[in-house]
Amino acid sequence: MLLVNDVYELSDHRYRILWSEPKTIYWIDIDAENALPQQVERAVLVEHLANEEMRWIDDPFELFILNPTKQSQWAKNIQKKAWEMVEPYVTDEPAIYERGSRGKMIQAMVAKHETTKALVYRKLREYWQRGKNPNALYPDTSNKGSPNKPKAITDKKRGRPRKVALGTGTNITAEIEKIFRTVIKVYYLTNDENTVRFVYRRALFLLGFDSSKKNNEEQLAEAPTYEQFYYFLQKEVTDTEKIKKRLGEIIYQKDYRPVLGSSTASAMGPGSLYQIDATIGDLYLIDEETRSVIVGRPVIYIVIDVFSRMITGVHVGLEGPSWVSAMFALANTMFDKVRYCASYGITINQDEWPVIGKPEAILGDKGELIGKAVEVLSEALFINVQNTPSFRADWKGIVEQQFRTLQADFKPYVEGYVTSTIVKKRGGSDYRMDAELTLRDITRIIINCVIIYNTTHAMEYYDPDRDIPTNLPLIPLALWNWGIQNRTGKLRGVSEELAAVNLMPHKEVPISELGLNLFGCYYSAAIAVKEGWFERIKGQSMKVLVAYDPHCADTIYFRPDGKYDKFIPFELTERSRAFRGLTFWDVWRIQDEQAKTGARSKLTKLKGELTRDKKIEEIVEEARSKNKDMSHLPKSQRTADIRENKKNEIDVNRARNGVMPPQSKPEKLPVKKDNVVYLSGEKPQDYSVPNMLDIIYGDDDGN
Repeated sequence: MLLVNDVYELSDHRYRILWSEPKTIYWIDIDAENALPQQVERAVLVEHLANEEMRWIDDPFELFILNPTKQSQWAKNIQKKAWEMVEPYVTDEPAIYERGSRGKMIQAMVAKHETTKALVYRKLREYWQRGKNPNALYPDTSNKGSPNKPKAITDKKRGRPRKVALGTGTNITAEIEKIFRTVIKVYYLTNDENTVRFVYRRALFLLGFDSSKKNNEEQLAEAPTYEQFYYFLQKEVTDTEKIKKRLGEIIYQKDYRPVLGSSTASAMGPGSLYQIDATIGDLYLIDEETRSVIVGRPVIYIVIDVFSRMITGVHVGLEGPSWVSAMFALANTMFDKVRYCASYGITINQDEWPVIGKPEAILGDKGELIGKAVEVLSEALFINVQNTPSFRADWKGIVEQQFRTLQADFKPYVEGYVTSTIVKKRGGSDYRMDAELTLRDITRIIINCVIIYNTTHAMEYYDPDRDIPTNLPLIPLALWNWGIQNRTGKLRGVSEELAAVNLMPHKEVPISELGLNLFGCYYSAAIAVKEGWFERIKGQSMKVLVAYDPHCADTIYFRPDGKYDKFIPFELTERSRAFRGLTFWDVWRIQDEQAKTGARSKLTKLKGELTRDKKIEEIVEEARSKNKDMSHLPKSQRTADIRENKKNEIDVNRARNGVMPPQSKPEKLPVKKDNVVYLSGEKPQDYSVPNMLDIIYGDDDGN
């Protein structure tokens, strides 16, 4: 499709497309040190592709762009300064790519920022070659120094030696940082609006630098400086946290909210701005397996391109509005729609739903598009996430209007449709009992409605820009195709696998000898076992970042070094084999039931213990009541015959506690004299079996 930012290889050179028009394309050699944008005919590139002389390749700078949060403060300052310099001009496309107009822009940048042409050219070249992304302006320090590793603290003072000020200064140790954090929390992050210098003085007081002490000037010369404290404050506390803590949430929402203008006005072309929202479907569904159990109403997510009104992604589920459901809708916008429709038995052509790639910005509300998951989406895929302020749902009016349109399409054809109130009127039928569609059925209906809407819906109230032809049908698909060819292409290609993982919820999980522990499930991978992650080392506690798909508990995805450019799958271990094939909702439900069972078991155990104690008390009381009073006898008399008493008691218990039940003895017959003649002339001795109990059990007293 020759999309903007795609990278192609031609004659051992790699080029990135910067601008795409119906007949002309601007691109740049991403490897040449002195490269500048070049103009080529689209037909020529199409011919190269047809002859297989040119081929699409992966973006070599994608990994560099995906990790802006891992840059140092020094690098962030360089990137910020460079972006402020080039931002007003790089968006003036295609004028910035033409030699004459570009020269005037460069002169303006040089004059305004008091810099050199060489620096301006270098920053423009970095921006274009690395992907037309503000993150491209970060300095490449991959082969320099030790990134993200603090320098070791020694007796020598770090930094430039003092020439004017007294003393040598001090390094900021962990103990000093702890005091800095305390005073910042107590005195700065409050609505008292204390100044930074006041908070700094409080820190010095806690560090023991009291003005009442002697030699005060010499002591203060060795105290942490205001600049050191201010640097720590800037590194420790974000601007958003400062505003919310010092000015309050209401002022933050009123004056510093993320969305400050109309979303429609900022949509310059397809992929420039998407709107996402969810609604609860106006009908009841039945289960897929038995088709008889009512399972409730579906939650429908829709993502719409603001410029063309094209529905770019959908998701229908039973989970309430949440980031998990929004994730599937956003993933649907980026992935192949032919394959998606085929999974529901619907056959379409690529031209009927030609939406593949990630947008430049997404507008949602505070319900789903907040939190850690959205930070990953913004930082990893570089999608600008915008949120409407409270009580301003009208800012997403475009997408909310489509809910009414889609549901009105299938309302006449289905039973169980919710009309006005959930309670039936007197004498009327309960429409919940009329439910007849499953989740898969309603999803297939929604997909068909979306395709028909995208390809045929004529928008009466669409307000076209001046350059849109008057003979162009105001149909989403027609506007989309026209915008791709004639407007700045904001839709960018993305790796489906990497995007899917980055869209998942992320969580920091602990490492133990049993594996990675996520929600009570344990996971492992060959690389973790090989490198000895799970060795039993006492006193160590470490957490790592993982992504997980709530719809499948079998696999989670470990993010090495907390980066978003790669992942390693971890599988369930045998210890957690009971959760294989389940969703995390199933896991949470099972664990909740186990917790309730455990709570009931504790009560059962307590009840048994109380019953046992009562029985013991009863037996002891009964025994006491039967015992004779022997208190009048002397101690020597009661203990004199213990050994003989024990033997007698053993004999009694042996006769009483036999293993076999007692049997009745046979009646003795009268003794008859035998007529046996004994060879010895005498009657033999007794040959009956002797009593062996004393030999088996031994003597008393434990012998």
